[in-house]
Amino acid sequence: MTPEEWLSSFEAKVAEVAQKAAEFKVNLEAAGATEASPDGSLRVTVAPNGALTDLSISDAALRGSGGELAAQIMQLARKAQRAAAVHVAEAFAPLAGEDSESLRMVTGFIPPEEEEEPEPAGRTGYAFTAAPDESEPPAARPAEPPSRPHRPRSTARDDDDEEFGDDQIFGKRDDW
Repeated sequence: MTPEEWLSSFEAKVAEVAQKAAEFKVNLEAAGATEASPDGSLRVTVAPNGALTDLSISDAALRGSGGELAAQIMQLARKAQRAAAVHVAEAFAPLAGEDSESLRMVTGFIPPEEEEEPEPAGRTGYAFTAAPDESEPPAARPAEPPSRPHRPRSTARDDDDEEFGDDQIFGKRDDW
C-alpha cells in the first residue's frame, strides 16, 4: 500500500468514526425515557443517565394511599430508567460495534425487567390504616450498644520524656 492509499484509507476511517460519533450524540440526547401508569394518572420521565427530569401526577392518582402512590412512582421510575439504559446501549452499539467488550460492559449495567404487579380490583377512595391497639405494649426498644471500654490511665510520670531534654524545637516557651 502506498502512503497516499494509506492516508486515504485512514481519512475514510476517521470520517466514518466522526459520522458514527455524531449519530451517537444525537441518539444519546434522545435516549431518555417516559413511562406512564396504565390509566395515565402518573408519568415519569428520566434523562439518558437515569436522572428524574419530570414527574406528572394527576388528581386521579391521589385516590389511593401515599404508600401506594410512592410505590407506583418508584415502579415507573425504574421502568423508565431501564428503558433509558436500553436506549443508551442501542445508541452506543453502532459506535462500539455489536460484539465489542465496551458494548458488553454498557449492557451489563442494564437492570433486569421487573414483573408487572396487577392492579388491585375495585380500588377506590383513600386507604386508612387502623390506629395501633393501645392494649398491646409498644415494641421493645433495641438495647443500647455497649460503650467503648475505657483505656487505663498511664502510670508513667508526667516527665517521661526527660531523655530528650528540655530543649524546645521552636525556641524557648518564654519567647512565644
